[in-house]
Amino acid sequence: MTSPGRTRGSGSGTGRVVAHRRRAPLVAEIVGLALLTAADLAITLVHPAPDGGLLAASFTSITPAIGVGAAVVAVLRRHFGRIALLTLVVASASLLVSVVSGLADWAGAPVQAQSPLTEALALALLCGAVCHQLPSRSVAPLVVLVGVAATIAAPLRFGLDSSWALLAVPAALMWGGSVATGLVLRDADGRYDAELARARESERLTLARELHDFVAHHVTGIVVLAQGAQVAAARRDERPGSYPEIEQAGGEALSAMRRLVGMLRTEEPGDTRTGDDPPRPALLAELKEACGNDPRVRLTTTPEVDRLSLPPALITAAHRIVLEAVTNARRYAVPGSPIEVSAGLRRKGLTAALELTVVNAVPAQAERGEGYGLVGMAERAQALGGTLSSGAGPTDEWRVHATLPVEQRFH
Repeated sequence: MTSPGRTRGSGSGTGRVVAHRRRAPLVAEIVGLALLTAADLAITLVHPAPDGGLLAASFTSITPAIGVGAAVVAVLRRHFGRIALLTLVVASASLLVSVVSGLADWAGAPVQAQSPLTEALALALLCGAVCHQLPSRSVAPLVVLVGVAATIAAPLRFGLDSSWALLAVPAALMWGGSVATGLVLRDADGRYDAELARARESERLTLARELHDFVAHHVTGIVVLAQGAQVAAARRDERPGSYPEIEQAGGEALSAMRRLVGMLRTEEPGDTRTGDDPPRPALLAELKEACGNDPRVRLTTTPEVDRLSLPPALITAAHRIVLEAVTNARRYAVPGSPIEVSAGLRRKGLTAALELTVVNAVPAQAERGEGYGLVGMAERAQALGGTLSSGAGPTDEWRVHATLPVEQRFH
């Protein structure tokens, strides 16, 4: 059966094509390594094995495993995270076999020469992955090591005067092709990332324009209507009702909207504002703005809070946490009861943390859900390495407490 709106050949067929394209390189690698392993075996069989004694015979029995092991590692490299270590180990093992073979021949105890074609292809695959994935500073040493291991293997193992030494040519070609392929893929990834960043920036700017042009426009209309209703009520000597609260809430929404639009317009793509921006002493002003003009909200701070120079990310997080907590308090608190907001710096050894607390009275039977607001506050605190807790106190009060680690910088 197929889902509505989907033909039998569309989604499943596309999935099969994508899966086939993903498997094709792996299949090609396995086939290539298998063919070269067979070629290595044939070359080894036709090349006469010299009589080099027991040590040479023992070494001869071990060397074929190097090519097979290199092939297995190359095929399974996608399942390992440390591609640099794998490449280093395989290249070093191949180079060691070549050097030992050359030294044994020079010392008059020659060993069975092992054809290096399988090792060359395995090293080429690993080298291509290195050029594609690793940082630039780590690429050059490994590329040189792989190139040396691949190109000197045949001359050292078969001897410079042997025609089999020409196997260094295809080994060098495989190495050069892998380097070129890896760099091409690296460049393609870079161009893709740049295009993705431009698309994200365009989306951010579009969202900022829509928020400014449409949402802010409608909220401004609500505020103006609330103000007009208050004026009309005053002329008729009527009570304004909830219009002042509507005006205040609309004004706060506009302020938050302007900050959000500013962030969307000024943030760099992928910028998470983790605290690397220059610190600025604006915490107290942000906390006052978050508390608003509600006379029920009482903000208490220690003197050092106004002198703290903090990164914008931490100031923004503190503002959002207090704003969300105060908004929830206005919604759920006992009508007319005060909302206590406190901010202070707590030092412990060489570390310091900004502590934010919002406390309000709640009805005895009030139910408070763990909604998205509390989840968002907790995520903001955790993103900066802090903590946030919320819950009912022993005296019918609701308490939100956040701890944000800071660097002790004052102005």
